[in-house]
Amino acid sequence: MKQVTLTSPSKVNLFLEVLGRRDDGYHEICSIVVLTELSDTITLERRTSGITISTRDLRVPLGPDNLCYRAADLLLRHSGVHGGVSIRIEKQIPVAGGMGGGSSNAAATLWGLNLLYDLGWPREELIGLGSVLGSDVPLFFCREAAFIRGRGERVEELTALTPRWLVIANPGIEIPTASVYRRLRLPLTTDKTGVIMHGLIASGQEEAALSHCFNRLEGVVLEAYPVVANLKQRLLLLGAGPVLVSGSGPTVFGVMREAEMARQVASSLVESGIAAVACRTLDKNPLFLLAGR
Repeated sequence: MKQVTLTSPSKVNLFLEVLGRRDDGYHEICSIVVLTELSDTITLERRTSGITISTRDLRVPLGPDNLCYRAADLLLRHSGVHGGVSIRIEKQIPVAGGMGGGSSNAAATLWGLNLLYDLGWPREELIGLGSVLGSDVPLFFCREAAFIRGRGERVEELTALTPRWLVIANPGIEIPTASVYRRLRLPLTTDKTGVIMHGLIASGQEEAALSHCFNRLEGVVLEAYPVVANLKQRLLLLGAGPVLVSGSGPTVFGVMREAEMARQVASSLVESGIAAVACRTLDKNPLFLLAGR
């Protein structure tokens, strides 16, 4: 195999609780994540040596600051492969948007290189490498949805919800994740609600599960960035619900009852100058559709 093209999906957090700061500097979290159709495309091509990145999105770094570059470097060194890779990234997921685009791209790069160089590594090996790269990378190796704990490295497979229509909207700003966590003032919290939501999803009580949607980081984001607060309010007024900031923002998503309504709401936002798209949640990670895995 000389080239492989992969679909790299985005994620939204249906639930995100921050339980405290860990001794290693990370935060202990409890989260429930689903994947969405809003995806990037990653194309990997074998080369004799070195790693190159290409993309039309000027916001994406092309060197070692790029998570795909770091993923490729880590895997090639870890495997001892004598070769390199050219990586082309076609972006649709908002950069620094709270939807895990960079982490998803890194997971796709690890997965693709495993195929490209016929390494035959099990998924657990790739998850281990992914956890070195970032807290969100392991979740993108889940087949469906994910229940996440620890700093993000403890990932439990969760049965996906029936595909739901979403409107995903981005106000056109970037919010560094670290800055949101720095502003966070934590009350005494537990993972109780997350565990309840997990149980409801597992037992097929989807509507009840959606009533527990929550994001601990949202309050910080809405207070610091009025443009995000206004966007959330607008989605609520347009009939979406629940509506949440995804991760550390600034992307906001709203669950819609019908496809046509989702498209109309997204179109209304686009006409007013806001980047928005109607799409569905996924019931299977597209990485597992590749090569029948």
